[in-house]
Amino acid sequence: MMTKPGCVYLVGAGPGDIGLMTLKGYTYLQQAEVVLYDRLVNPLLLEYASPQAEFIYCGKMPKKHILRQEAINELLVKHGLEGKNVVRLKGGDPSVFGRVGEETAALEQAGVPYEIVPGITAGIGAAAYAGVPVTHREHSLSFAVITGHDKSPSGEPLIDWHALANGIDTIAFYMGLGNLPYISEQLISYGRSSDTPVLLIQWGTTGKQRTLQGNLATIVQKAKAAQFKNPAIILVGDVSTLKKGESWFESKPLFSQHLLLGRAGEEPSEMARHLREQGAEVFEFPRMQKKKHLLKKADIPANRDLLFLSPASVDIFFESLQANKIDIRRIQGEFYGISKKTVKAIESYHCFGKEIAERSPDASPLVILGDPEGFHRKEQRYPFVFEPDFIATHSFIRVQQTEQTFSRLQEEERIETIIFPNARSVKTVTEGFQACGETPENISTYARVICFGEKSKQAAVKAGYAVSEVLSEPTEEALQEVLLQKEAPLAAAAFS
Repeated sequence: MMTKPGCVYLVGAGPGDIGLMTLKGYTYLQQAEVVLYDRLVNPLLLEYASPQAEFIYCGKMPKKHILRQEAINELLVKHGLEGKNVVRLKGGDPSVFGRVGEETAALEQAGVPYEIVPGITAGIGAAAYAGVPVTHREHSLSFAVITGHDKSPSGEPLIDWHALANGIDTIAFYMGLGNLPYISEQLISYGRSSDTPVLLIQWGTTGKQRTLQGNLATIVQKAKAAQFKNPAIILVGDVSTLKKGESWFESKPLFSQHLLLGRAGEEPSEMARHLREQGAEVFEFPRMQKKKHLLKKADIPANRDLLFLSPASVDIFFESLQANKIDIRRIQGEFYGISKKTVKAIESYHCFGKEIAERSPDASPLVILGDPEGFHRKEQRYPFVFEPDFIATHSFIRVQQTEQTFSRLQEEERIETIIFPNARSVKTVTEGFQACGETPENISTYARVICFGEKSKQAAVKAGYAVSEVLSEPTEEALQEVLLQKEAPLAAAAFS
């Protein structure tokens, strides 16, 4: 019996900022069984894929290929014919210099269904984040995207330079810094004024973004002096003059800050969301996956009060009741939560819950439900309620893909600050580092370490970190104030 073909989704990941990927792209990424991704895809996007997905790196660099295009085509066909949902994740838009035509041709020939999911292309996205619209009623009525290198023997783009120089107001060259002298010479020789403004945008829409302004006569020397390299967009045209100092993106308080926020559980943190809104690039590490331990019928207490250590423990308890076909009316004990959030989870099942502080210390022993590490941590905080009767409802395991994400960010020098919100995060982060071949001692040589509270500091120092700051008030505002004390990185405007 033949396997029913799967579907290959050719998805645009956008120019860098993970928020610029479309909702449709995110949906397919979360459902993918296989993900093939390029070098220019922000590694943080892979944290949103299924933990069970297979990841294949197709990174390409000029004159150096991890996987050649033919091999990529074969992999797409192979996994598609195996009946899998495959996401081919490409930087920017897959139809703009993404070789999507070659891949769809291979899929069509093999009879594999596919969809193309457009993305924001770098020429538009990077320009917008630099504060420049590519069209403007007073400066630009036309816009073109041009490859900065092609398959010609010299790699210099073979295009109609006369039409380009005289017929297009705004031109965006992709990955063309190596050919910048040639591009400038050709535009000038075919009629474009040497005074035409030029804006270079490196690592557009990310925390590493920087810009450089000049004109066709001066930009080559300026780029050499500033050591500009790919990935970059060369934006030629009068709209480049609209950039005045820092853009809306570059002026965010935490722009250019690359933060690793320690994670001890599965859920994303509200603090991470706040830091991103302030312009920081945040990697919540390590990514954790919840492993459920459904209770057996004999293990479900019917006549004892229950203390739940987290909303997850509440969910798994009620799921266990359903799995064992136990009527909730058979449970005679009272329900307690370790926090307001946990009590709300109890109430979501239309049951009455109380916070543990409301329970009398003289009451009969509790049965405690949660994850083992959470039990040991909270046992120190609430010793008067903790008894040996503990039932594990779940545990957390590290998702291996998160280690690849760390390694990629480390290679790109995007790990600058480590934040430990609690002592437990020190343990999980350190285990993640060790799996990547990293040590607390080494990472402290290039990243500063911030701890929330003395217990976190003690755990970090014991693990081998050199702690830079300790926040006695672990609030978003206090953290932002400490982050702003960092010596300001070279702002994009400094290269203007």
